Amino acid sequence: MISNEQRAHDIAIALLQANGKDHKPIEAYHEYINTLLPILKEIDKDFPNGIKEHI
Repeated sequence: MISNEQRAHDIAIALLQANGKDHKPIEAYHEYINTLLPILKEIDKDFPNGIKEHI
């Protein structure tokens, strides 16, 4: 099973890469956190026990 945190991380990274902004490291980290937290809150609300992977 992939944890909600890992799923939110993957989505946040994909969104940041899609934007293609050239940030300095600290700015990139702040944007990552500001993207990650709302996604994680939604995933935790919708899937409190995580998301099972179908194999």
